[in-house]
Amino acid sequence: MKLFKNFEINNTPFYKNLNRTAFFITLLLPPFILIPVHFFVKPSMLLAERFFPGTWWLEIAVLTLYSVWLGQIMAKTGNIGNVRIKYWLFFSIIFFGQFILGLTVNEQFLMTGKLHLPIPALIVGAPIYRGEGLFMPILLLSTLAIVGPGWCSHLCYIGAWDNLAARNKKRPKKTFSRKQTLVIRYLMLALVVVAAALMNYFGVSITAAFVIALAFGLFGVFLMLYSSRKLGYMLHCTTYCPIGSVTTLLGKMYPARIKIDQNTCTACNICSTECRYDALTPIDIKNGKAGWNCTLCGDCLSSCHASSIRLSFFGSNKNAWIVYISIIIGLHAGFLALARL
Repeated sequence: MKLFKNFEINNTPFYKNLNRTAFFITLLLPPFILIPVHFFVKPSMLLAERFFPGTWWLEIAVLTLYSVWLGQIMAKTGNIGNVRIKYWLFFSIIFFGQFILGLTVNEQFLMTGKLHLPIPALIVGAPIYRGEGLFMPILLLSTLAIVGPGWCSHLCYIGAWDNLAARNKKRPKKTFSRKQTLVIRYLMLALVVVAAALMNYFGVSITAAFVIALAFGLFGVFLMLYSSRKLGYMLHCTTYCPIGSVTTLLGKMYPARIKIDQNTCTACNICSTECRYDALTPIDIKNGKAGWNCTLCGDCLSSCHASSIRLSFFGSNKNAWIVYISIIIGLHAGFLALARL
């Protein structure tokens, strides 16, 4: 398939040149996630089991093989961003595809059989409005504990489209300063929290709440299609999305950082052009580390011709990117089975 034409490892079949670290992590992580989910969550969240009882193990086996395959590609590829946007889009298509099928064909495609709007802000807003329903916040916090801010650039079902829109331009064009961006994004988070609390307090009907949430989500889509495309950086994700605020804030406690070796950096600023999160301004490069908005997407790693950019994990650079991206891929494969509302 043309979409996957770059999914190769130096023109060598992946099984002849395995990265062992990536192999073991991506082999073990999907079953580690999905087997307990199958046995302890009822009804089963695995689609194979829902439609063909007794086949849960087959779905897990297929996703595990996919995890190993993709993990080897990400461990070896010289163009991280090009591969990342493809598997990220694949996840988003599966997510929204099942959402549409659940609405139009069979409610079994929905996680609970009940309709929830696919708007990230509702991960925070919905439980406050309803006064219950902590599954999604707990899932988000659990994911952040495992991959930190990487949720935004690898696993978010909306972000892939903002990334795709932003790549319409070759060079990002800023509209807000870093300080203005931080102020706006945390004001947006506060707005969602306060609005949800007020709607709960005043007993706003579910219909009215639905309309308000839908309007919020549609405006976010407008920002992607118009502003992110026009500016070349992810305005929706870096400024508008409340979950982006939560992710980057809590992500500062995660032990992974993008570091720049100033002894070898040529200050060519190519990484700044590649970054669509506005996390590598010339000032950030001069300081030798990615800025506040960094989501550990990894695009900058393969963009640096001097190999000056490294991922530091628990203070070490050795195999840091391989370990981190393998964890991401294992979660990505597992989430494909759970990509429903």
